[in-house]
Amino acid sequence: CRSPTATMTDSEEKKKKAAPPAQPEPPKLKPKMFIAPLLLLGSKKLGIDYSDPATLTNVRMAFALAMALCVSSCALMYAIVNRKKKKLTEDKVEVTSKDPMDGGKEKTETLTHFEHDVREVGKAFTNQIFGFGVVGAMHVYMKVNPPLLLQTVMLPMNLIEMPVFQCTLLGRKAEGKLARPWKPEEKPNPFSEMAKAFNPPEEGESKAAKKEGKKKK
Repeated sequence: CRSPTATMTDSEEKKKKAAPPAQPEPPKLKPKMFIAPLLLLGSKKLGIDYSDPATLTNVRMAFALAMALCVSSCALMYAIVNRKKKKLTEDKVEVTSKDPMDGGKEKTETLTHFEHDVREVGKAFTNQIFGFGVVGAMHVYMKVNPPLLLQTVMLPMNLIEMPVFQCTLLGRKAEGKLARPWKPEEKPNPFSEMAKAFNPPEEGESKAAKKEGKKKK
């Protein structure tokens, strides 16, 4: 006859096999994900006719105004960080980043909060200039107009969501999700995340699990 311990072990294994597989978490959809398709596909319904010179001029002016506000915000952030230099130099933080000059290997360095914040302001400024350059080149050389309207909305939104903007201009405390070092936001594909959430595990995986259970017996 079998011992009580072996019987308990078999019952636990049966419960594990009977338990349904853990389902992945549903994707977190943000309203910002739907702004791009709405603006690109619904521009005609909004009455935006890029063939009209007056409308195109208004879109150009809106884009230029948005860029001016973003660049001014970056300059103001640098001024605020520089004004707090003495206080921010007191504390340090370890930052891990990939070195493009060394094959993308990760490197860790210790920075003061001042150095860290100045670097983040520089990244924010670079992102704005890069977006302006790409959209401007597409508009001037390729005569593509919809990105002007899209980036008029997206560039300021992306800047506002950056931790350096939240802590420097909005005055939020650098703790919790905003704790240093600030990492770039991960931007998963919402459609692939939805597919993972709603598709059950493949049959091959369940069969392999059953075979492993038989081998244990």
